[in-house]
Amino acid sequence: MRTAEFNHSRLLVAARFCFMLLIITLPWTIAPMTIAAVACGTLTLLAAPRRSAQFLGRNPVSLAALGWIAALLLSTLASEDRAGSVHRLDKALFPALIPLAAFHTANRTRGERALSLLLLSSAVASLMGIVFFVARGASFSARARGPVGHYMTFAGQLLLLATVSGAVGLMTQRRTWRVAGLATAGLAATALAGTFTRSSWLGLGAAAAVLIGRARPRWLPALGAALIAIYAFAPGAYRARLHSAFDPHHPVNLERTYMWDAGLRMFRDHPFTGVGLQDLHPLYDRYRSSSSHERAGHLHSVPIQIAASMGLPGLLAFAWLYGALFRAAGGGLGATMKAPDLAAGVRLGAVAALAGFLVAGLFEWNFGDEELLFLLYTMVGLAWSARSWDAAPGEAGDAASQARAAPA
Repeated sequence: MRTAEFNHSRLLVAARFCFMLLIITLPWTIAPMTIAAVACGTLTLLAAPRRSAQFLGRNPVSLAALGWIAALLLSTLASEDRAGSVHRLDKALFPALIPLAAFHTANRTRGERALSLLLLSSAVASLMGIVFFVARGASFSARARGPVGHYMTFAGQLLLLATVSGAVGLMTQRRTWRVAGLATAGLAATALAGTFTRSSWLGLGAAAAVLIGRARPRWLPALGAALIAIYAFAPGAYRARLHSAFDPHHPVNLERTYMWDAGLRMFRDHPFTGVGLQDLHPLYDRYRSSSSHERAGHLHSVPIQIAASMGLPGLLAFAWLYGALFRAAGGGLGATMKAPDLAAGVRLGAVAALAGFLVAGLFEWNFGDEELLFLLYTMVGLAWSARSWDAAPGEAGDAASQARAAPA
């Protein structure tokens, strides 16, 4: 018996170590994220199968995740390219990151440790993006790509990281955390500017509005004035890029509208199953406008992409899933906000990040980017766990009791 308990204890320590590795890799590239997540999940199930099952089955997203899985399977079964669709079913596993993150941050000590590592890793990744952007000329042609290697994915990461770290800086009463949060947010926002990614800029504006509106409502007029000033007086290439976002005749915007039109026609032809999860290049060639010049493998809009690939069941499942993410991150936030602290910052930051991510997703298929899904779901899990940090200080948090307290 003692040997078995000792082995389970060692497995749990290894699982916690792998979770911290996952946290460190979130602002970076897909391979280490995947390795750390798979190792952490496997070790957690082996070390604490009963408690893991409680977290997996009883969290605010579990039922919605099943609905999302069902919609993905339906689309795959009806797809013209089932092999190509099956290859993308791995996205059904991402909601499991929420209970995994909550399990490993079930008390304040482990939660703060994870958050500090996330802020540190985010700051390093942002700084790396800034340094290489400046070294290559700090221009549109040298857009900041960061460790992930792609400016659009890097921009999505920075949108989420800037929002959560900024919320931590605004809400905490502790000087060290305030400085760390605001400094990390500043670095992330600066790096985001270097990506020249309009969708993430708009998303950050929306996230900032949610964050300021909830934490410092008196600052909203100042935020609005600042955004208007940035739009009006941004220098050179930044001004052109910002103004292009609102120009319906801009060539890039026209191509996006052609993609959206093709997606809507796919939806009209396949309203109940969509065309499938596979790469859309072959189908897009059939549906594209004669005026378009680009071939597209996806449709640069979350609702359009889901409508085209998964049909009405996919749209309904996505709405259910995203609503569940908001509930997991922000359920009971009003009570938490009465005594602002680190937990309130994490929860408000996750809610604002979800809002910003959704706005950015109107113009980009960010919900199909696995690097972003790793970060998004883990943040929601951290926020869901943070609701109990005050009730479970130090190492006294009991994962089983937290799972029992969670809404089904």
